[in-house]
Amino acid sequence: MADLAEIDALFRQTLHGDYEDEEAEGGPWEAIGKLQSIATREVLDKAIEWARDRRPARRQRGIDILAQLGKTADHPSVVFADEIYPVVTAVLADEQDLEVIDSCLVALGHLAHPTAIPLILRYRRHPDPDVRFASAFGLSCFADHPEAIAPLIDLTRDADPDIRDWATFGLAVQGSADSPEIRKALIERLDDGNPDTREEAVAGLGKRHDLRVLPDLIELLQQDEVSYGVVEAACHLLDLATVREDWTAEEYIAALAQRYSAELDRYN
Repeated sequence: MADLAEIDALFRQTLHGDYEDEEAEGGPWEAIGKLQSIATREVLDKAIEWARDRRPARRQRGIDILAQLGKTADHPSVVFADEIYPVVTAVLADEQDLEVIDSCLVALGHLAHPTAIPLILRYRRHPDPDVRFASAFGLSCFADHPEAIAPLIDLTRDADPDIRDWATFGLAVQGSADSPEIRKALIERLDDGNPDTREEAVAGLGKRHDLRVLPDLIELLQQDEVSYGVVEAACHLLDLATVREDWTAEEYIAALAQRYSAELDRYN
């Protein structure tokens, strides 16, 4: 168990170094990660204190710590979430600093409280692309919620490629909702100039068994590097419960060609 001196030192560390570099050894995000893993009442109270600080940098660090406090692969929920949620919404209500707004929107996504959706929606058309990206992230955490689907579809058509990418990922991969509107949005992204966005659209259409994805899926299976999402799309169309680790991309293509020969003939 970390003592108060160690916790205080980690909080100070969050203010030093490049905050844009989340992988830097000894950097601010390493300290944030350690504080999130400690996840004690002492960390919670100090992070709340910082989230209410008059200095934007401290507010941002406090919100970022709270956003995933105690959250791990084995424990996917934020601890103290019921106490954290009103703190984040109160900060967002009066916030003017764009970086703090960004952190609040991301935190609301991680906290996974559906009442956050209307708050996030207010920023989906913000002039700052980083804020719009944060809104896309936040909404993607509610990708199957009826109030989030139409705004995510709008964000898949954003002028910024990173925003289109994340909104597409939310709809296609994180979400499982299905509708003609969702499929139309994913079909549109098959022509996206961002390769990641295109792959996510393929993954989403494969998951929904939309055979219009077949030409793009086979083309992506022919690339030198094939992403896991593309392979998963093939598995969905072949009704395979799990990825066949012993299959090559060529074997997936052959299986698709055999099963969907009539459909593929229409595209040739």
